[in-house]
Amino acid sequence: MGRKYRNPLQNPAHYATPQLKTGPPVTYASAQRTLQNYDYVIVGAGAAGCVLASKLSEDKNTSVLLLEAGGDHRNVLESQIPLMFTKMYHTEHDWDYNTVEQPALSSRKLFWPRGRILGGSTSLNAMMYHHCSKSDFEEWKNVHGCEGWGYDDLAPYLRRMEKFTPNTSRPAIETSNRGTTGQWLTGYSWLSEITEEGFLPACHDAGIPPNADINTKDGSMGVTRFQTFIDQKGQRSSMATAFLPSDVLNRPNLYVGIHAQVTRILFDTLTTKSPTTIGVEFKTSRDGEAFQVHARREVILSGGAVNTPQLLLLSGIGPREELESLGVPVVQDNRAVGKNMKDHLCPTPVIVKADPAKTLDYLGNTAKAIPALLRWKLLGSGPLTSNAGEAAAFIRSTDYSFPAAESTPEDTTSGPASPDLEIIGVPLAFIHHAEEPVPDGSSVFSIAACHLRPLSHGTISLKSRDAFEHPIIDPRYLSDPDDNDRKVLLAGLRVCLRIMRSPAFKKFLQPVPENDDPSSYWWPYSSSNIEKISDDDLIRFMKEKAFTLYHPVGSARMGPNPGNSVVDLQCKVHGVKGLRVMDASIFPEQISGHPTAPIGALAYKLSEMIKEGRSGDTPLSAHL
Repeated sequence: MGRKYRNPLQNPAHYATPQLKTGPPVTYASAQRTLQNYDYVIVGAGAAGCVLASKLSEDKNTSVLLLEAGGDHRNVLESQIPLMFTKMYHTEHDWDYNTVEQPALSSRKLFWPRGRILGGSTSLNAMMYHHCSKSDFEEWKNVHGCEGWGYDDLAPYLRRMEKFTPNTSRPAIETSNRGTTGQWLTGYSWLSEITEEGFLPACHDAGIPPNADINTKDGSMGVTRFQTFIDQKGQRSSMATAFLPSDVLNRPNLYVGIHAQVTRILFDTLTTKSPTTIGVEFKTSRDGEAFQVHARREVILSGGAVNTPQLLLLSGIGPREELESLGVPVVQDNRAVGKNMKDHLCPTPVIVKADPAKTLDYLGNTAKAIPALLRWKLLGSGPLTSNAGEAAAFIRSTDYSFPAAESTPEDTTSGPASPDLEIIGVPLAFIHHAEEPVPDGSSVFSIAACHLRPLSHGTISLKSRDAFEHPIIDPRYLSDPDDNDRKVLLAGLRVCLRIMRSPAFKKFLQPVPENDDPSSYWWPYSSSNIEKISDDDLIRFMKEKAFTLYHPVGSARMGPNPGNSVVDLQCKVHGVKGLRVMDASIFPEQISGHPTAPIGALAYKLSEMIKEGRSGDTPLSAHL
């Protein structure tokens, strides 16, 4: 079959056959036997797709085709250098999505970066390694009926994926809680002095206890130095570098097609009782020729919380009225496709004007960044190996009270030891994804609150039948009827203000006048007495500055009931044969942290479920 990593644009026939001319439907279904075929066709090489392709192709007798709309990650310097990840935004490596206008946020459209590259968003975004709370996954099992996907079911895979390297300069953690033999390289990366000696003690001053290791069954509560997926050479360890290294790519039964955007799933709807998945169609450009591939056993969608529901809808799986309004033939009516999506919203970073020598803002100057770049290239160390989000505190909004607060939030966490807020410490200006500079050009430290357990939920829907046109993304931020999401975010902002005013930060700030002049801090905090700032003042600023931490989930969620879910407990699409989904879209509920590690564990577990059930499978080709 030739070499892997060949661009389909150069040789489409390497992976597929040209689109067959359609005649009578039965003839068309029968003709699928002539398509280029593989046991499994995986759509999307993000966190889940990379793991699935790697694990399923371990069986030499199983052929796997992995299709990715983006390109190769291996020579993208901005992906390799941890702190340069935002340089990939709005490039060919980014889907460059935007939401529709959000009424609760001054009718702004919010930017959603999503990886369009091998490794997906694990090759594009920050590198937080986080298991989240045990109760998050117990909620999946006990509340949403997803038996087999609780914490005890997933924890072994979190360990098996990981190869953790201890750092002698960091507090010792119990290594029995860390995996040491996996492919995914984790550990502690660069920690700036202002984070180590400013932010962490300031969190202690605000009453937040330390937590040396947030990735255990005991959960995330407390303040911690973040573990990352940055390797010992100071480079990003994405799911692509971890699960698709050269020895895996050289397997004769694994084929990877890049620059191949899947435009629809192919079904036989006439010769079988239920719609049966035949394969997929893809193009290398909007105006290019369509090509098709055949899946003998299954097609697995791993496009993520935006692309997966879009592809299901384009292929005729979704709410009947929505599909019919666009003229899409209905293959399977499912009202949950594209619904129930939840994201993590940050109200705005609290910006502290800091000593320029203590932050990393100077790296935005090319001349000043050269020594750091040389250090990275020669030694694999230095400030460019920072994860930006170097430390974080996980707290519960209901544990705090504020004199000026007009209302208090209700508990929406998954359990008594689970957080609903994450307070992230960043030793540089991170306003609107680091795209908006601080007004006066100061060097700053950013403290951002992230709402982990929102009640508001939104949708992914089609704008047109054109697969190359972005879908309509409407997260409906702050739309919950009881306004609890806003109350949680206000509590998060007030905790950020307390941290900001901690004595631990004093020595890192620009010289402060004796009267503690509030001009030493960035607007909107015009009062030196932060406890007197009104909710209205905070809400006004939140509307103008809130941004997403881009963790959308749930748009094709898992569940036992076809009436309110898209896939069953084996991740099979309800009512359709030979089609599974594995990515963040299947999350039954939003989790209280960063989703990359859980996605990988889910995919790892599904790969074993597929292998275990393979002996009793009937190839899809037998239905033709």
